Amino acid sequence: MLNKKIKLIYNPAAGDKSFNSYLDLFLKHFQAAGYKVDIFRSMEPGDFGEALKDIDNNFEAVIVAGGDGSASEMLDLLQKKGIDLPLGIIPAGTANDFASFLGMTQNIEKSIKRILDWNIREIDVGKVNDRYFLNVCVGGIISQIAHGTETDMKNRLGKAAYYLQGLKELPNIKPMNLKIECSEKVIEGDFLGFFVFNSKDAGGFKNIAKLASIDDGLFDLLAVKTGNILKLSSAAADLFNGKDIKNDNLIYLQDNYLKITMLNKTKEEHCDIDGEKGPAFPLEIKLIPSAQKVFTA
Repeated sequence: MLNKKIKLIYNPAAGDKSFNSYLDLFLKHFQAAGYKVDIFRSMEPGDFGEALKDIDNNFEAVIVAGGDGSASEMLDLLQKKGIDLPLGIIPAGTANDFASFLGMTQNIEKSIKRILDWNIREIDVGKVNDRYFLNVCVGGIISQIAHGTETDMKNRLGKAAYYLQGLKELPNIKPMNLKIECSEKVIEGDFLGFFVFNSKDAGGFKNIAKLASIDDGLFDLLAVKTGNILKLSSAAADLFNGKDIKNDNLIYLQDNYLKITMLNKTKEEHCDIDGEKGPAFPLEIKLIPSAQKVFTA
């Protein structure tokens, strides 16, 4: 008898669009474990909220199959609606940084089994203006590269796609004049971009934020000031390959509150949150500790 209930939400257009072929496998494993599965298939951007309209006390978890953007959208909805259920993420998208950090794998059956192990961890989440996020808030040239890289190229080339797009963007780099306010200091200057991390990974790159943890009550800020482009490129290559960096124009600090104001006009008026377009500047970025339960390996 199926006496437990979960919600499965999937994006059929995510990644290589292959999750559809795993639906029966998903049902097989969860039904064998005694779960009734309520399925919602996304039909258009922004419709995930429809999947949560019938959530009640009979549900034990919400599981989303998609990429970072899908997982982040679901987190935002769970937080805003005050739904206190653990979130499972099956990495079926183009970018799956946060799911990977949690120990999930693009081997869908393995990820299904790892969720069924029911290992749950309470994690910190970020909030930028009125938008919650799981993994990373990005601004500047880094955001331009992420959005300028075609999805097909990301799927085929992985990290190399970002390197190639970065080379294309070099002639168009225009710095952002930013004021970055932290709890204890203010930094002003011309920046090429910034990351605000919750976990260690972003853009398919591992351990960029070496000190980051998803339950330490702190963000990790990495901001890139303007400087000698060759030295910065060399430092960035080391950074993206998980090596220690030594460059005065790379700022790294930890805090639970940041306010980032753009003091000049550029075409980059919005930040990027978990791979999707985020709020416009100025950005007030707050950390909410132990705010979300997630499944981990």
